[in-house]
Amino acid sequence: MKKREFTNKKDLLIELVKTNFKLRYNNSLLGFIWVLLKPLMTFLVLFIVFSKFKGGWVENYQMYLLLGIIIYTFVNEGIIYGMNGILQTAHIILKVNFPREIALSSSLIMSIINFVINIFILIIFSIFNPVDSTLLSLLYFLFIIIIIFLFTYGISFFTSIILVKLRDLEHITELVMQLLFYATPIFYPLDSMPESIQKVISLNPLTILIQAARETFIYGNIVNIRSILILFVIAIIIFFAGRIYFKQNIKKIAEKF
Repeated sequence: MKKREFTNKKDLLIELVKTNFKLRYNNSLLGFIWVLLKPLMTFLVLFIVFSKFKGGWVENYQMYLLLGIIIYTFVNEGIIYGMNGILQTAHIILKVNFPREIALSSSLIMSIINFVINIFILIIFSIFNPVDSTLLSLLYFLFIIIIIFLFTYGISFFTSIILVKLRDLEHITELVMQLLFYATPIFYPLDSMPESIQKVISLNPLTILIQAARETFIYGNIVNIRSILILFVIAIIIFFAGRIYFKQNIKKIAEKF
């Protein structure tokens, strides 16, 4: 019985992912190619403007910049897709009885698919801009990505419910994510900032995660282990707290769709 229930949930999740994919790129001339174009165009513009860093403060600036953009895009899409996960599937939720968390998961899986596609771009770039990563450092990189996903999943449990009640949250989130882009050393090195500003930027969890991901993927250095483990614990707490909040409130918001 449990096996059959698991199979049904898995099949439903796959169908919802397919539906989300089709809806997102429906009537789009380039379709999922936009997944590649968005980070690449951002990379191209920022690289041209800040290419002086290539031979200055940052070694292998191409990979440094591209990896920062890809991880930020993963976070941004995870937050935005997850926040809209319930509202966008409201027409299904109102008609079919199934675990509502699956609707949220299907949206977040879209961000994972896009991230994997972008990682292939990164691998291609690494052919022309060699990296010093090892098997151990790549496993550490994967661990960092799991932490990021747990953060976005946990936050989405809260925001997907709040958005149904407060539609302005979408605009607020877009503004916050835009500010986060500039408050994170994505296109500039952290040590290029004044020391007082560095301290503030270093408090940004995304700064810690992106800096550690760069060090381990590009240079093969496993750094900030203590900070990364603390963020892992925080991510787990947010995930489970969000899941409890989601389950307590999901049945109360149907009339607000």
